[in-house]
Amino acid sequence: MRKYKLGLDIEKIDRIISRDMDAHMMKTIDGDKLTVSQAYVIDFILTSQKEDIFQKDLEKEFDLKRAAISLMLNNMEKNDLIKRVPVSEDARLKKIVLTEKAIALSTKIIGAVDEIENTLVEDLTQEEIDNFYTVLNKMRNSLSKRKG
Repeated sequence: MRKYKLGLDIEKIDRIISRDMDAHMMKTIDGDKLTVSQAYVIDFILTSQKEDIFQKDLEKEFDLKRAAISLMLNNMEKNDLIKRVPVSEDARLKKIVLTEKAIALSTKIIGAVDEIENTLVEDLTQEEIDNFYTVLNKMRNSLSKRKG
């Protein structure tokens, strides 16, 4: 009987997906210095039901530490993709706002993200996708119990 190494297999598929998505995004967004993670952030901000998006929202959504999100946002700000705008109620809070450049790229970004997502599920049934998410959530819950 084969001993499964789920963590290793998940890491491998993550690298494959990341390489494919990076290549596809680079091809789609000609010359604009944009990573897949940044594209997903732009996609999240565009499609979020929340009026204002803050760094903590991105940390939660992408399950990344504050330092990683901060670095990504710094790079996005340098590349004129976002602005951090102080909130009138609390000057320490800064909402993340897309620039005209990011909004102009949004159609390409959403199209590229959707294309990759559709490729990932093209050979799967809805039941398989639902089961996959059930298993992912169980794994996530198991790992979060370990942290506690």
